[in-house]
Amino acid sequence: AGFNAPIAGVFFALEIMQNAFQSIDQQRQKEEVIIETDAHQTEETLPSLSVDRSMMTTNTSITPILIATVLSALISQSILGNHLIFKVSQGLSIQTPLAEVPFYLLLGAMSGTVAFAFSYSAKITQSFFAGEWGPKPISNVMGSMPDPVKPVIGGLLCGLVGLAYPQILFFGYETLNPLLKTQAYLPFSLIFSLLAVKSLMTAVSAGSGLVGGTFAPSLFLGSMTGALFRDGAAQVIKVFNELDPTTYPIVAEVFHTIPLHDLHLASPPTYAMVGAASVLAALFRAPLTATLLLFEVTRNYDVLLPIMASAGVASIVSDILEDTLERRDEMQRRDLDPVSWGDLADGEDSEPLESSKKIKVNKLT
Repeated sequence: AGFNAPIAGVFFALEIMQNAFQSIDQQRQKEEVIIETDAHQTEETLPSLSVDRSMMTTNTSITPILIATVLSALISQSILGNHLIFKVSQGLSIQTPLAEVPFYLLLGAMSGTVAFAFSYSAKITQSFFAGEWGPKPISNVMGSMPDPVKPVIGGLLCGLVGLAYPQILFFGYETLNPLLKTQAYLPFSLIFSLLAVKSLMTAVSAGSGLVGGTFAPSLFLGSMTGALFRDGAAQVIKVFNELDPTTYPIVAEVFHTIPLHDLHLASPPTYAMVGAASVLAALFRAPLTATLLLFEVTRNYDVLLPIMASAGVASIVSDILEDTLERRDEMQRRDLDPVSWGDLADGEDSEPLESSKKIKVNKLT
């Protein structure tokens, strides 16, 4: 309702919220099965869980979502009219869409990396305030600190940083709207600073227990990422177009075969919009929601295909980085396990199966 994007709201409920509740229900059911049954009964019970998953996509669950979305959109439009929080330029255009595809794919990879870095920093700050990460003296203090005091510390840090960078305070729409509605120029250093500071302070806010979310901050981070990428790409293209063939003959020959002089990059608002959708898609694992949200906001079909390409790549890159991190953490946990995996490998050949069963039982319990 706030973005006047009812279709994206429906997909948000189906793609994000419903999957989240579904995963929680499945985890609870599996825990109950493990506790109350033995291994043989568990294997017989698991097929019933797939039936429950299919129930989540029935019409009985979609109909309330549709009704709620329509009512909220109508009420919002009747009260607010055309006044929307998220203001986007209606003159977005892409002159060379095919030639810019590699740039949008690279932007997707960059957006996926930004989303992963933000997610990882949020986990680190949460562990820090819980007393599970950091130097031992500090972690002991944070672990023994009462929970109501932690948001005060987080708010104090955010306020102090906000004095130097007021653009990051609240949702950041005052900074986003000029960037998305007009071709307002922001220095490269300022965009990079806002991206880094907003990511860190949002992670501190979430980790300390302050009230807030990550939906609007993800749009801010994505817009800054898109603007940063567009500025950097424009500078790179300018440098290669100005290469002196006599000074750098090989480099100039290679890049002069690429018609960069005929490439007209889209406007900064376009790249900011694509970046916003890409970071949102990667952070929430919802490329369809992000694509439809930005498409409904812009009402521009030309932006749809770049958003789809960039959001898809961003989701893939973020998933790959998170899977790599999980595998690394799993190996670190194995190294810290009091049971030596090397000793198990050196045991008698008659007991490997029994040992593996014990390990699985220990992990489940």
